[in-house]
Amino acid sequence: MTVRGVLLDRDGTIIVDSGHVGAVDDVVFIDGAIEAIARLNAAGLPVAVVTNQAGVARGMYELADVDLVHKHMAAEMAHLGAHVDAWFFCPYHPAGVVSAFARASADRKPAPGMALAAAAALDLDLSASWVVGDSACDVGLARAVGARPLRIGDSGTVGDDVDTVLDLASAVDVILAEHAASGVPASGVPTGFPVRRYDHAGRFALDYAGELARAMVTVHAGRFEAAARILDGAYQRDATVFTCGNGGSASIANHFQCDHVKGVRTGTGLLTRVQSLSTNVEILSAIANDNGYENVFDFQLQSQARPGDVLVAVSSSGRSPNIVRALEWCRENDVETVALTGFTGGPARELATVSIHVDSSNYGVIEDAHQACMHLLAQYVRQSRMSEHDVSTQVF
Repeated sequence: MTVRGVLLDRDGTIIVDSGHVGAVDDVVFIDGAIEAIARLNAAGLPVAVVTNQAGVARGMYELADVDLVHKHMAAEMAHLGAHVDAWFFCPYHPAGVVSAFARASADRKPAPGMALAAAAALDLDLSASWVVGDSACDVGLARAVGARPLRIGDSGTVGDDVDTVLDLASAVDVILAEHAASGVPASGVPTGFPVRRYDHAGRFALDYAGELARAMVTVHAGRFEAAARILDGAYQRDATVFTCGNGGSASIANHFQCDHVKGVRTGTGLLTRVQSLSTNVEILSAIANDNGYENVFDFQLQSQARPGDVLVAVSSSGRSPNIVRALEWCRENDVETVALTGFTGGPARELATVSIHVDSSNYGVIEDAHQACMHLLAQYVRQSRMSEHDVSTQVF
């Protein structure tokens, strides 16, 4: 089934258009742009960048330079929990001076080539999607493929039938409002497992394993990188990493303390401060009894957490009131957060500094995936502090 998505121009929409940006040093993100993309990610809407890069044809920079700029942008976005699902650029221009690229192209906006490529790569219904950009060629692209154009800039420069917005953040406000009103499912909303009754445990096991593998690959690799940076930074500066969760997620939070204290120390000597807020039944029951169960985590954080600390919150639904309150408290008190979520991700997916989201609607699959995420983060931090020889000879 095809889904709706968002096609974004690059220069003037995501980064400042200083004229043919072909070097990493020239990349300056427009205020709020990364956070806006993260909101699209959280809503499950696929995001593609479609950008004309005539600087290649004009000999100002090379194809490899464009790739480096996009890799740099992806890394910077990951720090704030955002990602682009697919990048497309057109290096051709009829007036180019580099013979290999001096020609017209169906990929150059407003021609539809890049949009069609994005639709094929992400399974998009372009007629139900949006194109956001700051130039007439972006509006032309939208019209060429039947998408909804949103123009960043002065309303006087386009026709009355094109809505103009101040910036990408404002465009995302419009997109999310229209998407919510449409009732159309977002990309990546998981289908159920199992969908039929099984009479053979072995067959169920094979299909369960396949569902778990599918769920794991839905987690964007950039989220792991961003989460690892947060954890490694906390360990480096001797900050405390707190964990929390309910039910099965509480066991993952407790296990996190084991692997990120004892596990990462083996072969590295790294002394970490990790504390689970889910493990002390005395304080949990006292807070729950006197203040309400929704306060069991943020109450502890108020006493123990300090600016610069980190919270790892594990919640399959992302809706548990005590998880949401803890994340809200952290946001207000300079405590970075990593959320491990499933289903639609709930409020936790948007509140966290970094969201490691597993697209599945099976609790067991989600919790198994979260356990794997917890392990891989511990092992990544551990191996990053070891020599090549030690990595190859140690047992992980």
